[in-house]
Amino acid sequence: MARARHREIRRAALAELKADAPLLAIIPADSIFPQTVPANPAWPLVKTGVLSAVTPVRGACINGAESIFAVHGFTSGVRQGSQLIETAEDHASRIGDAIAVALDGKRLPLEGGGTVRIRWTGAQLLQDAQEAGGYHTVQNFRVRHLS
Repeated sequence: MARARHREIRRAALAELKADAPLLAIIPADSIFPQTVPANPAWPLVKTGVLSAVTPVRGACINGAESIFAVHGFTSGVRQGSQLIETAEDHASRIGDAIAVALDGKRLPLEGGGTVRIRWTGAQLLQDAQEAGGYHTVQNFRVRHLS
């Protein structure tokens, strides 16, 4: 019987993001969250999205699923004192690139056995509607696990 294994996949992706040195050079590990983010977090931050669109993958001796998910990054730019060092748009672009590189092409072990393969499928860069001057990067991925 196929299972989505969303819990295990979310945890594996989050652990990979929190261990990726190039991403950690931009975002501290304690600012990388699962879907639920604490109230009033400091920006910049990264959060994983929920997995959706589960498609079973079955065959002779194969049992698994494909899903899609997004990882989001939020920033209002980089300041040194009152001086803007990097615009929010540029900073969000760098965060997005680092997220994509951190996960694209990875095969991550899952709790309980098996692995998940992650492929980057594209991105969006949006001006954030909630935060004046803020930008939001959305990095999209396809995941596949087989048992």
